[in-house]
Amino acid sequence: MGLITVIDHSGEYADIVGTLSASRPDAEIHPVPNAEGLGFGEGAPYVVVVAPSTPPSVGLDVARAAEAADSHTSVVIVARSVDTELMRSAMKAGVSDVVAASDPAADVARAITDAYDQAQTRHESAMRGQAQAAPASRGYVVTVFSTKGGVGKSVLATNLGTALAKCLSLKTALVDLDLQFGDCGIMLGLVPQRTITDVAASIERLDEDLLRGHMTHHDSGLDVLLAPVRPEDAETVTTGRISRILELLREMYDVVVIDTAATLDEVVLTALDRSDDVYAMTMMDVASIKNMRISVQKLAQLGYANGLVHVVLNRADSKVWLQPHEVERAVGSEIFARIPSDRVVPRSVNKGTPVVIDEPKSDVARAILGIAKSVAASVGEESAHVS
Repeated sequence: MGLITVIDHSGEYADIVGTLSASRPDAEIHPVPNAEGLGFGEGAPYVVVVAPSTPPSVGLDVARAAEAADSHTSVVIVARSVDTELMRSAMKAGVSDVVAASDPAADVARAITDAYDQAQTRHESAMRGQAQAAPASRGYVVTVFSTKGGVGKSVLATNLGTALAKCLSLKTALVDLDLQFGDCGIMLGLVPQRTITDVAASIERLDEDLLRGHMTHHDSGLDVLLAPVRPEDAETVTTGRISRILELLREMYDVVVIDTAATLDEVVLTALDRSDDVYAMTMMDVASIKNMRISVQKLAQLGYANGLVHVVLNRADSKVWLQPHEVERAVGSEIFARIPSDRVVPRSVNKGTPVVIDEPKSDVARAILGIAKSVAASVGEESAHVS
């Protein structure tokens, strides 16, 4: 039986949580007035629900304490009002989900049950892991990011994943987290049969076998979790479910490459929070450079610094009265990698064949392979550290 602890100053929200959690008959609801005495050892709650009567900061503290204790406990904050600052703080603290008290009951119920399922899975995994002598390896997560469309983000993500799988023989997964308009399937010539929407719908029974069955295999050896076919299906892929999917993929693969939408929303922040490297894409035009400067500054404000973000300059040899060093000065960051212009890129996209396969000797392919080798070196360092 799993425990759902409800921190509620008013003492009235526990009954509501019990009703919302009716789909988990094995769950026991335990109301408490505050977080004092809340433990994260044996018998720790599966979920701590922070009621609207309790300040959200209490939930942030509980999530940090649970993470510090390496506990399976998930935290759901039900707040009177939800803003960007609360969402950002919650993600960085490790909160499973944040919902508004005014949200539909179905959304609040889903947040709690998703958190319960995640905690139950972590608890069962930890119990199994106690019998294993060797430490489990964790895959290396790389996110390709830009807040401006058309800069070559998906081209890099698909080719980077392909290069890691085919050229460097690493067990690699590609996740298309552009949930409304993802193009990874088109760029790889893949026909979507199953997508991340199907995985999210099966989150209650998600395990390695189920997730592996929903990946689409590419001839290069790359496994791809495709974006939803219909934009409206993106609503079912919540950040809590994305977190669970990414954590499981990290256990299954050497490298997980994530392609993101051209925005900075909760989905993208979820990917960034779980990334070991972030490749921020820009090009040799004023609009792209302006967006990159703002993005780099914003990411630094959000705490994504200390070498996590690497600027990649696409079409770096364009003759547009700008030089790469001027881009570095404008962005305020060194350029990590430069990808040249080449008409083989749009041709490969139209063919549905990654350029690292279609034109492996081209300068574009060599530049992307260089990035892939950098990732592979980091994977080797991580493996050596684990062993």
